[in-house]
Order: sequence, then structure tokens, then C-alpha cells
Amino acid sequence: MQRWIVLTVLTTALAGLVGLAGLTGLAVPAHAVLDDDDGPDPVVTEVSLGDIRIDPKVPGRVRVNVDYRCSIADEARSLTVSVEEKDPEDTSSIAFGSARTPEAEVICDGERQHRQLVVQSKTMNWIPDADAVVIATVANVGASPSASSEASRVRLVTT
Repeated sequence: MQRWIVLTVLTTALAGLVGLAGLTGLAVPAHAVLDDDDGPDPVVTEVSLGDIRIDPKVPGRVRVNVDYRCSIADEARSLTVSVEEKDPEDTSSIAFGSARTPEAEVICDGERQHRQLVVQSKTMNWIPDADAVVIATVANVGASPSASSEASRVRLVTT
């Protein structure tokens, strides 16, 4: 029960962050304009989901490829990926997990960056060929706007 409450709070917070009421599975473009004092053009913070696959050797892990771009700034940045998957045969069984990149490893230089994050399920192994909700967020810690996200409903496959 405690896990369900934590999952519900986390999912609700992330859904509110990307503007999805109830996690509808619709992709939300991630665009937030940041001030760039060094140049005339503002750099847009963007995040997009790439390939998402279950690790065949460790079925409790999902590998998520994320591309992002953000401007140079004094604020710290955070990159987080969350995955949630319901068992199609038992809706009370939910696999979920998240992974966060340390602030020091989030490179914001105005250029497109690529990262692969490994999300470990906290409850059970990921189920191949089942739908999952995946959310990637680049958060500007202490800055405004606070974050850019992309959410998508995907079918998890094994590599």
C-alpha cells in the first residue's frame, strides 16, 4: 500500500509537471525559453525520448535514450527519467522506477546532448510487448521556467 501511495504521488507530480491530467499518454513537446545573457538569441531547453528497450540480460532494467539541449547558466540542471508499466493481465501489478543523472553530469552548453539512462523497476520485471508511460525531464534547479519534459506511451520491447 505504501508503494502505491508513493507511486501515486510521484506520478501525479510528474503528470502535473508535463501538463498531462491522468497521464493520457500523449507526447508533450518540451520547450522552455531560457535567458541567454551572452548572446542575442535565447536557447530553448528541449528534451526528447529516443529508443526505449528492456535489457535482455536483466529484465528488471529498461534502457532509455534521451536527447536534450539547454543553455549555459549558473543554475544546476537535473535529468530524470521515469517509467511505469501495468501488467495487462493483472492491473494491480505495476512495474515502476526512475533514474536521475547527477547535476554535474548534465551538460548544458547550448548543443544537443545524448544520454542513456537505466531505469530499474522497484517492484517486478518489465513485461515485453506491454504499454508503459515514460517521462523524461530536464529540470532547471532554482531557475524559471523550472523544467522541460516529454512524456510518451510506448510498447516496451526487449533488445
